[in-house]
Order: sequence, then structure tokens, then C-alpha cells
Amino acid sequence: MAVQSSKYEVFKIRSSNGEREVDLIDGPFAGGARIVNIYFYENVLSPQITGVISIVSTGDAVSKEGDEETSGSLYEFLPLEAGCEILMRIKTEIGDGIDYAIKDDPHRILYVNEVQILSKKGNSETIQIRFTSRIGVLNAVKKVTACYKGKISESVASICKDVLKLPEDRTIISESSNTYTFAGMTKRPFDLISMLAKQTIPMNTANPGFFAYETKSGFNFVSLDSLINTEPDDQTHHYFYNNQNKDSNQTDNDSNNFKVSALVVGKDQNLTNQIRTGIYASKTIFFNPASYQFTEIDINVVDEKLLADPKFSTLGGKPTVAKILDEEFDQGTKFHRVSTAVMNIGGADTSVDPNNSPELYYAAGATRYNILFSQNYSVVVPCNTDLEAGDVIFLEIEKISSSCNRNTGPDQKTSGNYIIQSLCHFFEAEKSVTSMKLIRDSYGMHFSKGETPEPVTRRVAIRNRRGRITGYREEAYTS
Repeated sequence: MAVQSSKYEVFKIRSSNGEREVDLIDGPFAGGARIVNIYFYENVLSPQITGVISIVSTGDAVSKEGDEETSGSLYEFLPLEAGCEILMRIKTEIGDGIDYAIKDDPHRILYVNEVQILSKKGNSETIQIRFTSRIGVLNAVKKVTACYKGKISESVASICKDVLKLPEDRTIISESSNTYTFAGMTKRPFDLISMLAKQTIPMNTANPGFFAYETKSGFNFVSLDSLINTEPDDQTHHYFYNNQNKDSNQTDNDSNNFKVSALVVGKDQNLTNQIRTGIYASKTIFFNPASYQFTEIDINVVDEKLLADPKFSTLGGKPTVAKILDEEFDQGTKFHRVSTAVMNIGGADTSVDPNNSPELYYAAGATRYNILFSQNYSVVVPCNTDLEAGDVIFLEIEKISSSCNRNTGPDQKTSGNYIIQSLCHFFEAEKSVTSMKLIRDSYGMHFSKGETPEPVTRRVAIRNRRGRITGYREEAYTS
């Protein structure tokens, strides 16, 4: 793997009252405090950015305040506590880097969430700072009290603008097709948005399910389908992995900046888990606190022909839902999972669409989410800050071969498009990497409608009557 370096261009910590500021790059404290490493996290299941910073501070660091000089550790001088502001700009070799050092933009500032002294040794101490983005702090202090009516995407946009005070250039919201009437009921914004995401239908499809998450580009409220149908950038989102650590076949990148250094299969289907999570058949019982009535929603993948729907998008070819053919496991007569939920007193606007059913969308969305998480891989690559959670990357995994010198080409089953569920940019001055958890809902390469995949061949052993290998032949097969 190519070694990537990172440069800390700006790193300042400002006290919560704004009276003191420490510059660890160019200020007097620069010689008495050293950044060990920085972890920067994004996750499609998290509405906010988080991270961890490790700093070593000496007790004889000096800072000037007017004509006076003050000595002491970083922890003592600020004082370093929850609520302090962090201004940070990191330059990387691949990507635009991380820039949270814009004073005039409050949404480009990070906040100290937790401080812990890990160790004290001699005249130095190691400090661990856990930080969060501004939107995480706002969510903790804000409540939604208004009532909303209309398209869910428009309601989410109003919450982002009026409650969280997010600028339009920091919000990405996919348009929804279904409407919903609901009251804020003094819920935190993200609690409400996460509830809405599960029952939101995107435009031009019947597949429910949205993600609400934050990346360094801003806050996202986007559909699963929009992520799945994104084509990865060939220059920045195309990665290679071979099993024998041979040089990558990529001709336009001699430094192997897009080569996977480590790959771990976290999960590749799990029949019993798929049954328990209700992928095949589930029943959701909703309680209406206003009428004291119960509504039952049944979801059956086979009967509803969810997977056969031409509008059902996948990252690859066939969805990773194993077929159970034994009549003892008949999906049409069994409910493998029964769950309960409380119905929002508001509800859908049936005057616009009489078929609008948030309860149905909520139940179907749960199945859609579970299918999407059927497979997951963990990979480590050279640091690339162009990558963000929710991005689609193409991962080319070389086929296993007994020959160390033979170019076997990509594995047609495991190679293909993956969604970045979560990532961590790990920064050190000498070496920086990006680790990712990749998910997808299907096997094989992704091909557009009407597109025919290239012929697939495999190497088959030729054996004599005693079972000994006498040679090999190439055999075509369907992936």
C-alpha cells in the first residue's frame, strides 16, 4: 500500500467562553503540545460527524496573554473541557482534505464533547478529546414543537432550516412522493427525522427507506435507491484487491493509491439471521393511542414480489436472499418476526393519495434495510478524503488462483458496487489511511437495463479415472 502523509495546516482549540485560544501549529503552545493522531468518523446510521483526537501536552508550555506569559499544560491553560471549539484543517495527498477552520461559518467548527486524561508521566500528559460536529450539539438542545403537513421531504427541509438552522448549501434532501401529517411533540430533530426516514417513499419508485446522516459535505436525507443507483467515480472510487499482494493492474496509478491493503469479510448472508429479522415474512402491529385500536401490517417478500419488482434497485445482480423451497418453511403461512410500534397521531394525507399508508411503508422499509445489510466487508485503503459515507465505490476483487503469476481477473460474484456504510479517516503525520465498512444487497456486477455482461469463464480441472489432475480447461458459466 502506498504510504500517505497528512499535513496539519490549522489546529486551534478555543475555550468555551471564547476568551482563550491555543494554536498547536504556529502558536507558543506548538512546542509544548503534539498531536499524536486524529480519527474522523462518518456513518449513514449517524446524523452527526464524530471523532477522536490524541494530544501529548507538556507542563512547561508557554502562552502569551498581552505582556504576560503563562506556563502550564494545555489541559490547565484553556481549561480544556466539553464545549470548547476545535478549528482543524488537514491537507491530504488524495482528496480535498478536512476543513473545519472557517471562523465565519459556525457549521465548519467542531466541538469538544468529552475530555479524558489517559496518562500522566513526568512533565507530560496524554489527552484524548472526543469531538462532534455543530449539528450534534444543536440536536441535543433543540426541540421540534410545530405541526407539519405535506411531503415528508419538505417537512424535513423545514426542520433543518427552522430548528437546526442549517444553511441550504449544507443540506442534501431527496424529494419524496408521499405526504404525512405529524406533530413534533417536543422530540429532538434527529429522533423525528429518523422516524420519518423509515416511512418515506422517494420519487419514481415504490421502495421505502431513507438515510439521515452527516458527512463533511453536509447533512443528507436521501433515499436508499438514490444511493444504490449512484455510479462510482472511476478516478476516486475504484479500488482493487488481490489475494497475493501482487501489484495492481491499474495502469494510471503507479503508486497503488487505490489498492486495498486489508479486506475482512464481516458477513456474507446468514439464513437464520435473515429469518429472525423478518426479511422473508414479518408482521408489524401498530397501536393508535388516540383510538386505542391495533393495525396489523403483513410483509411477505415472496407474495409481494418485492424482489421481482422492476423498480427494485440493487447494487449488483441477484439480491442476497436465500430461497427456502421446503414447504415446511413456507413464507406465505409463517411470520418469522412480529414487532410492535406506536402510530403517530397525525398520519398520512389520504386526500392526496388514498393508498398512502405510513404503517405499510414503515413495515416494508424495515425489510428493505435488512436486505441492504446482507453483506458487509471491512477494508483499509490509503487515505482518501474524497470518500464519504453513503458513497458508492467499485471494489474489484481478484479471483482466487493456485498460480501466483496468473492474472485471473475480477471475481464476478464478489466484485462490484458497494455502499460505504461507515468510514474512518485516520490521520498521522507520516502515515494516514481510510478504513471503511462496505455493504450491499446482492451478488455480482451491476449492469444497466439492456446491458449484457461480458462472458464469464472459470478454470476447471481435468482429471483421469484415478482422480488425478492432468490439465485444465476454460469453461463458460453464468454468475
